[in-house]
Amino acid sequence: MFIKVLISTLFLLYFSGCGSIKQITIPSYTAPKEVAKLSKIETKDEFISDGAYLALWINPKVLGLEKKNQKLKSYLIDNVKVKLTETNFIAIDPMGAENGVVLSMNVSNYKYTLLKKSSMNKATLALEVTFILSRGMEEFLVKKYNAKKFRQSRDLSRLPSENELAADAAAKVVRYFIMDISPTTTYQLRQFKPFEKEIERVFKYAQKREYKGAIKLMNAYSKKRDMNYYYNLAILYEAEASVSKNLKMLRLAKLNYNKAIELGGSSDTTIVNAQIRFDKFYDLLNQTKRQAKANRALIEDRNSMGGSSDNEYE
Repeated sequence: MFIKVLISTLFLLYFSGCGSIKQITIPSYTAPKEVAKLSKIETKDEFISDGAYLALWINPKVLGLEKKNQKLKSYLIDNVKVKLTETNFIAIDPMGAENGVVLSMNVSNYKYTLLKKSSMNKATLALEVTFILSRGMEEFLVKKYNAKKFRQSRDLSRLPSENELAADAAAKVVRYFIMDISPTTTYQLRQFKPFEKEIERVFKYAQKREYKGAIKLMNAYSKKRDMNYYYNLAILYEAEASVSKNLKMLRLAKLNYNKAIELGGSSDTTIVNAQIRFDKFYDLLNQTKRQAKANRALIEDRNSMGGSSDNEYE
């Protein structure tokens, strides 16, 4: 028992930054896995935009739901909408077009089992959904995603309902699908270098996610600014950019990472690895912001035509 408590304590100290290692967790982006398929989603329409936009229309007819949980349709469609609008890298076309991209979903497997026993009650739900992206007659992306949810309890009333398990499973398969076609939010650790005594409290601001206050304290520091200083400041600018999606903060983070590298960071594994991860985030956030701007032209066009921003469920 003592060993378990000790391990748990060390774990919390490590990840809260209360130990000797000072680090924070910040949002970041991961690249879409099916990058090669993105060109198939691109649509060029000179009457709407000078550039290409990425958009899809969600087919409100979810196949494979005969004699199955009918709420799955709304669970799946709602999750697709939520996940896509997190970055707006791919827009949701509220009206669709003859030559547009269509997302169709087919529930290829659904099974819910509730096993009641005096010793232990068990609820299991298995879900498999096929996601299909097509333009006209061409289905250019067809992939299946699986999710399995399992809960058990001696008290039957404490088990989640079938709908709760179905909602969780639907969210999981949709997340897998969106990760294939769009940049998605993830979280990464950033480890600080030792702070000078005069600015040690910067870390407390960072722990509270008060990045602007931490940056202000760092910029007010008037003594020698070395590799550690610029590296720590880069982390703070990156953290602020990751929360606010502010490209100015992103550029300042890049500038300070470069300064840290110039002052000796190129031989420091921690700094080099952090910069590599940052560079990926830098490129993805810039790309996502540019694409979201291009997509906005489509939505404005649809709104001018009286299109709704949501698909109507049948």
